[in-house]
Amino acid sequence: MNMKYITKYIKHSILLLVLLASGCTDWLDGALPKDRNLEEKQFSTEAGINSVMNGIYRNLASVNLYGGRLTMTDIELLAHYYFYENAVGINAGYLHFFNMSNYKYTEKDAGGAFSSIWTNAYQTIFFINTFIKNIEQSEVISETKKKILLGEAHGLRAFIHFDLFRLFSDGKQELPYNRSAEVIPHGAETINNFYNLLIRDIDMATELLQNDPVRSEGIKDMTSIGTNENVPTTEIFASYLRNYRMNYYAVQALKARILMYKGDVKEASTLAENVLDQSFGTDKPFNWADKNKILEDGNRDYIFYTEIMFGIFNPDMYRNWTNWTNGTTLGSTYTVLIDNLQENIFKNDNSATDMSLWEDVRSRQWMSSKIGNGQYVSCKFEHFEFSKNNPKEYFQPLIRTSELHYIIAEAALREGRVADAVRYLNNLRFMRGSQYGSLPDPEGATATMVYDILETEHYKEFYGEGQTFFYLKRMKSDRIFNVAAPGKQAIPPEAYRTPLPENEISN
Repeated sequence: MNMKYITKYIKHSILLLVLLASGCTDWLDGALPKDRNLEEKQFSTEAGINSVMNGIYRNLASVNLYGGRLTMTDIELLAHYYFYENAVGINAGYLHFFNMSNYKYTEKDAGGAFSSIWTNAYQTIFFINTFIKNIEQSEVISETKKKILLGEAHGLRAFIHFDLFRLFSDGKQELPYNRSAEVIPHGAETINNFYNLLIRDIDMATELLQNDPVRSEGIKDMTSIGTNENVPTTEIFASYLRNYRMNYYAVQALKARILMYKGDVKEASTLAENVLDQSFGTDKPFNWADKNKILEDGNRDYIFYTEIMFGIFNPDMYRNWTNWTNGTTLGSTYTVLIDNLQENIFKNDNSATDMSLWEDVRSRQWMSSKIGNGQYVSCKFEHFEFSKNNPKEYFQPLIRTSELHYIIAEAALREGRVADAVRYLNNLRFMRGSQYGSLPDPEGATATMVYDILETEHYKEFYGEGQTFFYLKRMKSDRIFNVAAPGKQAIPPEAYRTPLPENEISN
């Protein structure tokens, strides 16, 4: 079977990006027009252009994309974070948990989830293509700003396409790479061509973002704005919170992610090292989060904000967190069994059963669920009382610097430099609270041990960010943590072959 056309996402209008959140500030202003005349009008002013770009980022934060299915819900069911009981008929929500966790993709609810991701992702790509076409022709913004916006757009187009590839392709399934703003059918690309188009967009974004303020100014803290309430959102995104936009360093990190998945491990590692050399450390845009301050009142930091290269403003994040974790109903509450945390993910850190005694500060995000019975929920995305102008509010991480550290460690391991890989991982784990005395001796470690560490590190680090399942898929893992008991269970081959929507398949 071959995927032939993508048409569903353009049935009703040329552009249909409507921002539905009521009471929103100008972070979310603007909507894309529904016909060509309105389209031209929308792009005829700088304010109109800014609102379209804001709309694109807002679309990324929808629950069908990075506000839910690709970060906190469905993709994490595939990674076996969430607990479900081995009983049939509890409720419809439970069946979704059961079907996704057991990779029963032919069931209607599972297929519908993937169809929603597919449709919304390609719809957003179409919005981006229309944006690129209009901005390339625009004369109403400066050349400097034009390059920044185009760089963001090309980076976002690669970002979304790559996640579609990671989710829907098993390495053989071909997918379309849509670069057109025209309402026309798009055929699938060969795997090699798809990668080439990804890299082409990344390299173009890199060139366009050469003068990205993040390179010269870093990530300015919001408190530097002071009490001036007249700073427009566009200026905040242009000059201050560049980590809220697809910036120069995020594009380079994305390229390293793509190269690693492609199998160009050495090239990915070299790029990861270069990006960290340029951007990570004291007096650089990104730096280690202070492990001693993550529980400070007014400054809770379970996401390690200072390390995140790219994330999005998600106005529904806290409401979603409450809906998904604060209930008592099986199948609608996303809980993790304590055995999965203690004996699978954290490996009985420090040999203590009390999580509050564990050295690794990432364990502090877990708290007992209202359901009880050893079920826990993460407060990683809980709405704490933040200090004024705190940039962590409503911030959803999508690319973090720790991923680059893992890439470098894995590359060393693949080259047979086991001790180097351990030293690299030990340094990161020390920054997460572990003491060197409880970390493995680099000289006595085995490759098997280090691969095991890499896997658990992904579970600890990327909860709610949608990276763990893709790591397992890239590694072709045939075993996965059991959500209901210590130890692992087999991953069926079909787990890595998620279905294309029915209307996109022809015999």
